[in-house]
Amino acid sequence: MSKQVLFLILLNILCFETYAQKGLNNLSINGEATLPYFQNDQGMGFFLKGLYGIGRNGQLILSAGISRFNSNTSKETNITTRVIPFLLGYKRNFQKFFIESKIGIGELGGKISKAGDLQRPSIAAVFGGLAAGYTIKRFNFGINFLTAHGIENTSAGVWYNKNFHYTSVFVGYDLFAKSNH
Repeated sequence: MSKQVLFLILLNILCFETYAQKGLNNLSINGEATLPYFQNDQGMGFFLKGLYGIGRNGQLILSAGISRFNSNTSKETNITTRVIPFLLGYKRNFQKFFIESKIGIGELGGKISKAGDLQRPSIAAVFGGLAAGYTIKRFNFGINFLTAHGIENTSAGVWYNKNFHYTSVFVGYDLFAKSNH
């Protein structure tokens, strides 16, 4: 009899309905443009972000994108910088306001034109950044800071130990949004 009671108690514990944390999953596309006040390099880019909801206010982020920047250092030299980061991050939502932190790896490259000569160097880089913004229905607006640091050895030439960072404003649109229960 005690085995049957123990079995019923165990069955009740296992069948007890638990409430998992509710999260929001979505896919977002973002366009960004640099703020001229914060740097000399002017550019724009696009990012695709997948967000997986954890809890009521948090989301894990997986994003990839491409951005290009033009810089005229002198009349003879024209530099176009390209960044292609693959980032992991965390987004914390405070009702309509949000903060994101991200880190990843990718490419730091571009094109250097100097006195008729053209170079196209490209190196691996570590990326890190922060973003803050505001959500209105499916649209996201905010400011983004991203930095890249080249991680290749001296054979990378002019891009060896190169640092590049930029500040931008972005507009995003959530393509799909699904709550997971």
